[in-house]
Amino acid sequence: MINYNKICVFDFETDGSDPSVCSPVQIAAVMIDPLNLDIIDGSEFNINFRPEVLEGNENYKYETDILDFHSKVKGCSQDEVLASWYKYPKQDHSWKLFIAYLDKYHSRATKKSQFSAPIAAGYNIHRFDLHIIDRLSKKYGNLNKEKRTDLFYPRDTIDAMQLMFYWFEHSSDLKSYSLDTVRDYLGISKDGAHDALKDVQDTAAIIIRFLKLHRNLGQKVKFKNSFADQA
Repeated sequence: MINYNKICVFDFETDGSDPSVCSPVQIAAVMIDPLNLDIIDGSEFNINFRPEVLEGNENYKYETDILDFHSKVKGCSQDEVLASWYKYPKQDHSWKLFIAYLDKYHSRATKKSQFSAPIAAGYNIHRFDLHIIDRLSKKYGNLNKEKRTDLFYPRDTIDAMQLMFYWFEHSSDLKSYSLDTVRDYLGISKDGAHDALKDVQDTAAIIIRFLKLHRNLGQKVKFKNSFADQA
């Protein structure tokens, strides 16, 4: 069964580590062509969000070390990070632009539905990013009849962290399944890491590499009736 749905590799940067309550401060995405497994030209998306807790609150103080984390990533002070967040577009504005972006990449131009929508993909999205997608979809009414997000294809997802587990669960080569550890192992530069656009570009490259590997191996392995041969 050939997949014709485009693959959307996306990533959130947030103002906290709990996906049930944190606010996005950035989302980036790229689209993978499902037929030739290349990133679609011009498909990069990157936008910032003003955190919800800063709306109407000019003196909000974060009690976690999240500002320290972002300041180290950006190479600036914590005060500069916070000042930039106040200047970001409101959440509803950036969310609408992300929805419009996804709408351009359905597998058909007419009679669009959730079944023509892109497949959600990323790194550790099952534990983190998809929870934020579901929460914001509920907030802004982007829901299907099951009251779940209608932005992505409803059946399949691709989590590159799980791909790494499938291939390395019986190996001591990896110290962890974090994206930074995988970058080191695969020889991917960490320059600019933890910016959403850099992370989706690297994740897309990993997903493409492993999907091509799967397709190549799939042509060489006999699956049909393979259990019957053991009878």
